[in-house]
Amino acid sequence: MATCWYCEREILGFRYKIAGNDCDIECANNQINRSLEFLGRLLGEISEFVGFGLGYDKPEFFWYIFAETEDAVASIREACSNALIGFSIYPLMANIPGGVVPEPTVAFPDRIILGGVSLGHLNAKTSGTLGGIVRIGEQKYAVSTASVIAPDGAKLGDVIVQPSIRDSPHRAYSLGKLAVISKLAFGSINDLDAAIVLVDQDVPTSPRIKDIGRPTDVAEPDIGINVRKTGRSSGYTEGKVLCTDVRIKVIKENQQFIFQDQFIIMSDSDPFAEVGDEGSFVLNNNNELVGMIQLSFHGMAVCARGSVLMNRFGFTPPFCFEPTEEDF
Repeated sequence: MATCWYCEREILGFRYKIAGNDCDIECANNQINRSLEFLGRLLGEISEFVGFGLGYDKPEFFWYIFAETEDAVASIREACSNALIGFSIYPLMANIPGGVVPEPTVAFPDRIILGGVSLGHLNAKTSGTLGGIVRIGEQKYAVSTASVIAPDGAKLGDVIVQPSIRDSPHRAYSLGKLAVISKLAFGSINDLDAAIVLVDQDVPTSPRIKDIGRPTDVAEPDIGINVRKTGRSSGYTEGKVLCTDVRIKVIKENQQFIFQDQFIIMSDSDPFAEVGDEGSFVLNNNNELVGMIQLSFHGMAVCARGSVLMNRFGFTPPFCFEPTEEDF
């Protein structure tokens, strides 16, 4: 008979482990929530503490810690030990992501607009990835990050082009008008950097994502699942969800923000994402949307959850992914 190390009750279901100790799922979740709150406070207190995320290697839960220096790792370990957090900690050395501009690439306007291609703000000349074309009723919208299509100074009604001006200075065509923005708020916790574009009626579109196909629904990003994306910079890549419950510091438009409720994807070999892939939709092997890339991070991708994205803008899966009569 196995008993829970925390509540000392018999474990009737699957046994989970925290720092080698058996526990049931209720106590595991309680300890995860407790440590999530503590690490969130610690993130604001240690400047060189970049972020953290929950890892799971059946049956063990643990935390990945992203820090800029070994001294910061030592401070985090000591603080967690003093607070009796009780989780194993795996440090990964990383700098705070900065506002890096992607290198220009040669791009031509796509005859049919679909997910995974270059787009940008006409006047700001930003460049990133069009995640996908989704619909509300018969009206079609293009989705990307606000950092790409609604940068500082942008306003509703601004023209968004495909490809971006950086990628095609002389052949960037109007995709549509900036319609709704979910912009990062300085000084508060953020879960989504996104915006949508009302697609011009004469623009031919498809709900498909380049090299992947059409999204079928929305699913949650469970640790360890296989995922893929097509991005403006690195094209089609495959990877796995490394960790969830991610909270991380980022720099956008020369200001530091904190993302929460994110997840991180990495590839076993080549980088999963590069600068310029922001906005890419991330799908699982069932072509269900699990997230959208918010930023690239040492070859990994920090992503917002697909369910948060859909709810924020009022999209209703799976209907929002279905083609209209005019789609290709």
